[in-house]
Amino acid sequence: MNGPRVGYARCSTDEQDVIIQTEQLLVLGVADDRIYIDRGFSGTTRRNRAGLDQALAAVWNGSVFTVTKFDRFARNMAEANDILTDLSGRGVLFGLGASVYDWNDPFGRLFLQTLAMVAEFEANLGHMRTREGMALAKKNGKLKGKQPKLPEPARRSIRRRYAEGDVKLARSGVHQTGPTSEWIARRIQFHGAVDSPDVTESYLSQADGPELPSVQDSNDARPR
Repeated sequence: MNGPRVGYARCSTDEQDVIIQTEQLLVLGVADDRIYIDRGFSGTTRRNRAGLDQALAAVWNGSVFTVTKFDRFARNMAEANDILTDLSGRGVLFGLGASVYDWNDPFGRLFLQTLAMVAEFEANLGHMRTREGMALAKKNGKLKGKQPKLPEPARRSIRRRYAEGDVKLARSGVHQTGPTSEWIARRIQFHGAVDSPDVTESYLSQADGPELPSVQDSNDARPR
């Protein structure tokens, strides 16, 4: 007869996966108030995973730290080894689904070390494939970095009006007094007026304002 369970769930991006893990933990007998969750974090590092830290702090001698899949717990062999050693030293068992393993048992340790090795291998393999895919996309000209948010007609209009002195652009986000180009882009896209010069000009006129002093001018004007 194993002791009470404390559950842990993690997802990198898919919220649905956390819901599934939580439901499975409840079926395993984990109380709802003893399930700790990390959302949007990778399993390759323990850093900043508050849910994991809370779950590890919540276990006690005779309890079972429980996850539904090993890679939800860790995808780093060294960190998995450190955590499992710490849990064992506190008399805590490791639950993987319905099965429970003792880190002090040679078979249990071998099995968990193997899972940790496979989890890290899969993570590294995924990272390698991502790098290869990005390199191929860059080679083919499909990876061009962050694209401008303003449509080309609006950007041409801004450049023209700025050159003619009709528009004054703020130089510092801290001292900015008018709408930003990002705001203008959102308004243009919201109204579906990307190709409408009249609406574009209307929004651009809202960005007009007194020209801000340069950084040097501001420093010179500062009381000494």
